[in-house]
Amino acid sequence: MKLYVIYGDEFGERFIGNLLNCSTFCETCGLLCEHCRAAYPSYASDFEGVFKVNMTSLPSFIDEPEGYLPSNVGSAEILVVIGVHPDLLLAVPKLIVDSKVKGVIVPIEQSHWCPPAVRNQLKNELEEVGVVSVFPKPFCSLEKVGNGGIVDVFIERYRIGRPKIKVEIVEDVIRRTHVLRSAPCGSTWYIAQQVKGHKVKGIKEVVSKAHHTYPCTASMEIDREIGDTILHKAGYIIREEVLKAIKEAQDSR
Repeated sequence: MKLYVIYGDEFGERFIGNLLNCSTFCETCGLLCEHCRAAYPSYASDFEGVFKVNMTSLPSFIDEPEGYLPSNVGSAEILVVIGVHPDLLLAVPKLIVDSKVKGVIVPIEQSHWCPPAVRNQLKNELEEVGVVSVFPKPFCSLEKVGNGGIVDVFIERYRIGRPKIKVEIVEDVIRRTHVLRSAPCGSTWYIAQQVKGHKVKGIKEVVSKAHHTYPCTASMEIDREIGDTILHKAGYIIREEVLKAIKEAQDSR
C-alpha cells in the first residue's frame, strides 16, 4: 500500500512518526523504557510522499487552493489530510481526479479542521469519482467499514485506528499488556505500559492520567456534534478499550 500525507498541524508529524517508528519517536518512559515498540515495524517504504502546508502563510481568502497543495500524489492509494484549511480540503477531489487514490482519510482533532458542511460536500464529491472517504473524530475513533475495502486494509496493515489491547491479570493486577491496534498518534503503546502493575480496581484513573501525560493533542473545546470535547472522547475510547481488555481477561479464566 502507498500513502500520501498532507498536513498543516503538528499532529500530522505524530501520526507519521508513529508509522515510521524511529527509535526517538517515543521517549516518554525514559530510563524505564521496555522497548515495547520493537514489536512494531517501520512503514517508511509505504510513503509515496509527505507535504506540509504552511498554515501561517495562507491568505485570509484562498482563491486558488490548488496552489497550496502538492501538484500530485504519485501512486498513492490512500491520502491522509490532517489539519489543513477547509478550503484546501475542498480542493482534494481535483487533486486526485486522475490518481490511483482509492480512499481519503480526514482525521478531525480540532472542530475547525473540517466543519460538517465541508465534510458533507467533500464526501459527496469523492463518492462521485468513486473514492471512499472517512472523517474520524478523533482519529482514534477510526473503525473498519466492514466491507474489506481500502479503509479496512489501511487499519489492518498499520494496526491503527480505535485502540485494541490485550492484558494478562494475576491476582487482580495487570501484569502484561499487548497492543493489538494503536491510536494513530501512538499513545496506546505508552498507556499500555503505564497500566502494568496496577490493580484492576481504580484503573480508570490510571488510564486517564496516562492519556493526559502522553499527551493527547485533541481539542479541549466543546464540539457541537458530539456534545463534548474531542479530547474527552479520545479519553473515553481508550478507557473503554482497557476495561474491555480487562473483562475479556477475566472471562477467559
